[in-house]
Amino acid sequence: MDRFYGKNKKAKKESLGGLRTFNKKLYKKMIPYNKDPLFLEGEKNIYACLVKQKDLRDKNFGLRTPVVKINNRKLINLIKKKYGNFNNGFLFIIKNLEKYLSVKYTSIYKTKYRYLQLFKKNKVNIVFLRVISLSLINDIKESIKLFNSFLINKNFLKIDDIRLKINDFGKRISYLTGIIVGDGHLDKLENGLRIIDGQSDKDKLLYSRSYFIYINNLFKKEFNLEGKILKIKKTWFLYRINNKWLCRYFNYYFEIPFGKKSDIVKLPQTLNGPNEKYFWRGLMDTDGYVDEKIKKIIIKSNSLDLINQFYDFCKRNSIQTEIKKHERGWLLTIFSDSILNYAKQIGFSHPRKREALIKHLKDGPSYKILKRLNKNIPQESTKIFRYLRPYKSSVYIKLNEYHRRAKKEEIKNLLNLIKDEFKVNITEVKRKRYNNHYYITSKGFLNFIKNNAVYDLPWQSLNNKELKVLSKEWTL
Repeated sequence: MDRFYGKNKKAKKESLGGLRTFNKKLYKKMIPYNKDPLFLEGEKNIYACLVKQKDLRDKNFGLRTPVVKINNRKLINLIKKKYGNFNNGFLFIIKNLEKYLSVKYTSIYKTKYRYLQLFKKNKVNIVFLRVISLSLINDIKESIKLFNSFLINKNFLKIDDIRLKINDFGKRISYLTGIIVGDGHLDKLENGLRIIDGQSDKDKLLYSRSYFIYINNLFKKEFNLEGKILKIKKTWFLYRINNKWLCRYFNYYFEIPFGKKSDIVKLPQTLNGPNEKYFWRGLMDTDGYVDEKIKKIIIKSNSLDLINQFYDFCKRNSIQTEIKKHERGWLLTIFSDSILNYAKQIGFSHPRKREALIKHLKDGPSYKILKRLNKNIPQESTKIFRYLRPYKSSVYIKLNEYHRRAKKEEIKNLLNLIKDEFKVNITEVKRKRYNNHYYITSKGFLNFIKNNAVYDLPWQSLNNKELKVLSKEWTL
C-alpha cells in the first residue's frame, strides 16, 4: 500500500504535478453537497438517510458520517483508468471533496493520508465514496449507479457490524416500526432508541421483561444490534439501543420523528402492502389493551391519522371497530364479534396480551348476532333485526350493536322505530344499572322473528390445536 501514500519525495512531486496540470474543467463540474440529486425529493436512498448537513459543518466530517466496507481493488483500477495514475487521481478526488463540501483543507496531503488509511482496510467514508463516484463519471445518473454498486450488497448496507435493509423491509422491520410508533422514542440528539413497557401487577410485570428479550432478539436478527434491558422504578422496564445510524434509519425510511411524536405518528408509506399487518401488531403490542373481563380490544392514540389508518385496515379485513373521542386522544375498540378475525389477521406477540387473547378465544363469544335473514323481508327492515334477539318466550331488544351504554335519546329513537315498523308493544324492565332492559312479549312476534331471522354466535371457540397454530403465526 505504500504506492498509495506518496511518502517518498519523487511520488509526492509527481502527485502534486499531476494535480496542478489536471484538466480544471472537470474539477469545475463537481456539484456541491446541497445540489446532489440524491438529496432531492423522490425515491428514498440510504445516502440521504445517513448523511445530514449538520454532519458536514467542518473538515472532520469523517467523525460523524458512517464508514462502509468496499472492494478497494476495483476502485483502484477505476481510478487508474480514469486518471492514469492512482496518486494523481486520489489527490484530485480529495480536491473534489473540498468542492463538494465547500471546505478548504489545511494540508491536502494529510487529508489524503487519512483517507488512504481507511482505504487500506477496504473501508471508505460514505461521503468520500459519493465524491469518488462523481469524480469517476461525469453523468449524474450514472454516478449514482456506480455509487450504489459499491455501497449496496444484497439489498442491505453494512456499517461495521450493523446491517440496514434499503428495500423489501420484511415483517420484522414492519413489526419493530409499529413498536416504536407505539411506545418507542427516538431522542432529539438522534443517538438513542427507547422503548418502555410496564404493569402495576408485580407478577405480570415479568411479562414486560420477557417481551423485551423477544424484541432484543428481533433487533439482533434484523440489524445485528443488541440493546439493554433496564428496570425503571417498580412498574416499568426500559429497552435501550444507542446507535445513530439505526435512529436515522427509522426516522428517514419510516417517518418516525425525533423527540415528541404521539400526535403526529402514522403508518409509513414504505410499509403499505403485505407486511402492513405486522406494523399494526407492533402498535397493538405496545399501545393496545385486551380487556380480560369483557371480550374487547382497545387502542388509544393522540394521532387521529393513525387511528383512521388502523380503522381502514380493520374494515378491509372484516374486523368491526368503533372510534370515539377520548379526553387524551382517540379510542378505537374491537368488539367480541371480531376477536377471531383480529387474532387471524393481527394477533399479539406480547406474552401478557397474547395470553389474554388466547383465553377469550378459548371461551368463545358471549353474544349471538344476526347471521341470516329471510329474502322476503323488505330491505329497509333488515337493519332493525340487528337489534332484536329471541329470548325464551319473548324478544329482547339490544340497545346498540356493541353491548355498551346507550344514551336516552338513542334508546327513544330505536324503540319508536321498532314500534312504527312492527306495531308492537314494548315492556320496560327497570334495573339499577345504566340502561334498563326492553322486551317484546308477543308470542306471534317471537314466531315471526324465529321464522325470518337466524341468530348465532359470530364464531366458535378454538381448541388447543387451533390455538397452537395461531400462536405460532404470532411469533416472528
